[in-house]
Amino acid sequence: MTDESATPSFNVHTVTHDPMPQFGGSQAVLYRSPDGRRMAGSFKESGSHTLTMGYDEFLFVIAGHASITVHGEQRRELGPGDACYLREGQVVNFTMSPDFHDVTVLISDTAIEY
Repeated sequence: MTDESATPSFNVHTVTHDPMPQFGGSQAVLYRSPDGRRMAGSFKESGSHTLTMGYDEFLFVIAGHASITVHGEQRRELGPGDACYLREGQVVNFTMSPDFHDVTVLISDTAIEY
């Protein structure tokens, strides 16, 4: 049983990541709220993907690089130290390098399917 009063923490470089083949990588979940509406973790992803965001996402790049294009906006290049906030409902094209690694917080009004 998890102690709900404990403050979740881990080192993103040493924690074990679980496979996440749909995004060409892996994930380590730091926190998932009991209602499933908030999630935070470390994600290693690669390749190109187009998503309609089903939740708000704050991401902070810690390795590699990504090109992110929100439909209707100019492409953004993100590298280590860069952060961005994507909103639910936006259609986003992602192209991530093979070594892309980020820390992400997902927020939604409904349970997050990820």
